[in-house]
Amino acid sequence: MKSLGNVLVRLYLYFLFALFFFTGGLAMFLLFPLYKHAFAPKAAFHDLPVFKLWSHMYKVLWRSISEKSYRDMYPSKITDPPKLHTDRSLVRVKESWGGAEDNCDICEASCCAQLKCPLLGSDNRCMGYDSLFFNYFYCGRYPENQSQIDYYNCPKWELDNGT
Repeated sequence: MKSLGNVLVRLYLYFLFALFFFTGGLAMFLLFPLYKHAFAPKAAFHDLPVFKLWSHMYKVLWRSISEKSYRDMYPSKITDPPKLHTDRSLVRVKESWGGAEDNCDICEASCCAQLKCPLLGSDNRCMGYDSLFFNYFYCGRYPENQSQIDYYNCPKWELDNGT
């Protein structure tokens, strides 16, 4: 029964993506509360850079279409459960990492900084943390494999070869 719930949440998110792209992004403006709830429920309306979000969605789509290596490094299934934190059975923090284990605040090479994610707040905190998107898509799953670590040249994580 849990996997049915996971499927329904992902289908809802896919529906929001499809609606966004089929309307040229107009749906995000007309149904902003739905999009806010899915992507940044805890952020204040005035903190969300709506036009940057709009253009960023197209950049992510283009990257997903044009870069096979990007698509291939996130092999999640529609039934996969949400993840809020990195799976420590797959990766571990490098000994050389100088920051806190529970965040990437000090990292200028963090994936969200490299992608220029519009949900990265001025305080270097993710405004979308613990949202449906964060938990069901890439953010909460990062990193799961060496391809992801290499793509972002991540200085924090390494594969846990003991598994």
